[in-house]
Amino acid sequence: MSTDSITTVLIIGGGMGGLALAQLLLQSSSSVKVLVFERDETEKSRDQGYCIGIDSTGLDTLDKIRVLDQLLSDESNGYSSITGFRMCNRYLQTLFEFKAPNPDRFKLIYREDLRNALLTNIDVQWNKRFTSYKILDDGIEAYFDDGTSVSGTILIGCDGARSLVRAQLIPDFQRNDLRIINSAGTIEPYDDMKKIHQISKDSGVRIFGKQGHSMLVLPFRQSWIWGLSWPEQGDHEETNVSTAQLVDKIRQHFNNDELVRLAERTSPSSYLAPFRMYSALCLKQNPFPNNPHVTLLGDAAHPMTTQAGKGANTAFADALDLADALLNPSSSSLSDYEQKMFKRGFEAVKASLGMTNMIHLTGWKGLLRDCILSIISYMMPLINVISMPLRLFKKKHD
Repeated sequence: MSTDSITTVLIIGGGMGGLALAQLLLQSSSSVKVLVFERDETEKSRDQGYCIGIDSTGLDTLDKIRVLDQLLSDESNGYSSITGFRMCNRYLQTLFEFKAPNPDRFKLIYREDLRNALLTNIDVQWNKRFTSYKILDDGIEAYFDDGTSVSGTILIGCDGARSLVRAQLIPDFQRNDLRIINSAGTIEPYDDMKKIHQISKDSGVRIFGKQGHSMLVLPFRQSWIWGLSWPEQGDHEETNVSTAQLVDKIRQHFNNDELVRLAERTSPSSYLAPFRMYSALCLKQNPFPNNPHVTLLGDAAHPMTTQAGKGANTAFADALDLADALLNPSSSSLSDYEQKMFKRGFEAVKASLGMTNMIHLTGWKGLLRDCILSIISYMMPLINVISMPLRLFKKKHD
């Protein structure tokens, strides 16, 4: 990439990671031209979902994007915070809980609010469905299904887990069907759900049910966001699951009437339709070919499950590193980015897949998990007492 001429960056995909990259580039250099192409017809074409959990990794990037200053400010009511997380059995008895190491660096933000802020001053070209690219002598050309094409210096695939850019760049890349189904909903808290009130006060909650069924409850603003996931029993099961069947699943696999009421009282309009979960393989070798004119970011590079909350945060970290590589180009900057992105991304893939497998354990493995969590919970106070002299000694000599 030339350092004395305009660099044209073609961003395929107007999701969180692509927009974060666009903002970082546009606010930092007048010698970079950014073009964003999104397949949705308009910015309102698709529901953006519920909230998104941003940890310190994600905030390290978002704090540098000026158009987000108001949304992320302490005076803003645009986010909620949780101070810890707990894991419970199906009777809503706590097996294990822990406090967030730095609760000030974890925020739950409404997805639509964050995306709208990231769209500020970006002229997204909507209804542009990418089909393929062609490497040129001096750059790259992107083609779209409406018959148009656009030339640029470099193309960034930010087009999600089913990335068409990745399909052309790395044809052998595998994304595995985990045969786990996920659904969700939102509901305003009810007074007759006292146990849920108790366990979810400023805390996220993971609840283990029978036969690998798992629920998540998150307090967000004046609502609860809940999720239900389970190992698939038959082929394409999610296409046959109605809201009434979801309620029956909770009744069958969780021994608590409050959880049943949680689903029963959820408005059908707030349900997230069941979907299948996929993940990349846990690769040990960098699969990215170091092409100087095309690379990937976020889920397009390392698709992962949602259960560890790392997807968006990893994409934001990718955006920051890639922006630095594009703004400070050298012969190895893109290669360095891809190596860094690969290491971070596939560590997150492994952690996410491990969490997904753990919360859906069945039979004796699920019972063993619950026992181990309980033992750790009982041992933690003793460990803290035993280690107190060491901590005091270290503090005194620091």
